[in-house]
Amino acid sequence: MNGFYWIYLIMFAAMLCYNFTTSKENKRLLFYGASGFLILMFVVQDFSVSADMAEYMRQYDMIPTLSLGQMLTHKFEIGYVLLCRVLEFLFEGRRVLLLVISILIMVPFTRLYENETEQPMVALMAFLALGMYQHALIFWRQLAAMAILTFSYRFVRERKLLPFLLTVLTAMTFHKASAVFVVIYILYAIPINKWLLIAAAVISLLGGLFCDQIMDFILNNIITYHEIYHIRDGGETMLIVLWVVVLLSYWLLKERMNEATIRLPFLMVLTAAVLQPVCFAFYNWLRVVLFFRVALVALSAQLYTSIFCRKSGNKVLLLMERWMPKAYHAVLRVYDSRGFQIAAQCMMFAVLFLWYLSELDGAVYLMTPL
Repeated sequence: MNGFYWIYLIMFAAMLCYNFTTSKENKRLLFYGASGFLILMFVVQDFSVSADMAEYMRQYDMIPTLSLGQMLTHKFEIGYVLLCRVLEFLFEGRRVLLLVISILIMVPFTRLYENETEQPMVALMAFLALGMYQHALIFWRQLAAMAILTFSYRFVRERKLLPFLLTVLTAMTFHKASAVFVVIYILYAIPINKWLLIAAAVISLLGGLFCDQIMDFILNNIITYHEIYHIRDGGETMLIVLWVVVLLSYWLLKERMNEATIRLPFLMVLTAAVLQPVCFAFYNWLRVVLFFRVALVALSAQLYTSIFCRKSGNKVLLLMERWMPKAYHAVLRVYDSRGFQIAAQCMMFAVLFLWYLSELDGAVYLMTPL
């Protein structure tokens, strides 16, 4: 059986236990325990899970034989190369690389979800359900760079350009594509209103309709790129998910858009929604979109909280009261119960699980622990 199913079920059980725990200390222990479990699964996975992992391990064996000049010109970024060199010098086993990379990825994201969401366990589960954990198993350097970029979020909000750029440069030592995150520093100053959404929707639509033609022109007349990457390989359902979250967030959280924990992830997800159509024709573009799409996790957790954990000012309840009064009164009777929140989580993650089985960026990732 695909190891992902077991990981998903165990994480789901941990989330249920989290709901039945009243102690804040025990909740925190469960939360970090679940994160530790994901780290463990990262470490014990088979090296044949993906071609990317096989290449990472092959390069890990080769890097110690390189001179400094060869390391500086290696196809991997210098930060990752130096990390491999240090680990190989200090430790004998190859699996230590998986341990260090998994910690480098999971700890910053776990810290982020604890500090910036009201339901951190829901966010951690969404990290798995929305495909970010699967990408972590394949795109090591990129997810490590994205984890480093989480430390730049405060500089975006505080408008501290120099510390922000230094953090981006640090992330670029693991993946050069981190440079695209500079866009968020610019976008953060733009007012969020309906005109921004309309402009984004138009660009996204045009990208979806004409991306093949645009990419053909670029690849034939401007740059040369290996043909295998210029393929249509899924991603449509992810575009739908992105726009559903964007529109729901704007409707439900519009009054809170100036809050730091709402504004930044909203702009990141909106940017991902605009860029996602490029993946239809140029699959390798996914590596760029992921730098923004990662915020889908935190924003989804915020949406869950606003719908299922906040009765006051809940626009969904107000809509139900107007159009479905019987259903509204039925929901109102159980809204504050623990069972209602558990049922909501079961429904949400069951839907995401079915979505994963049907399509996840046009691919299925085998995550088989040893």
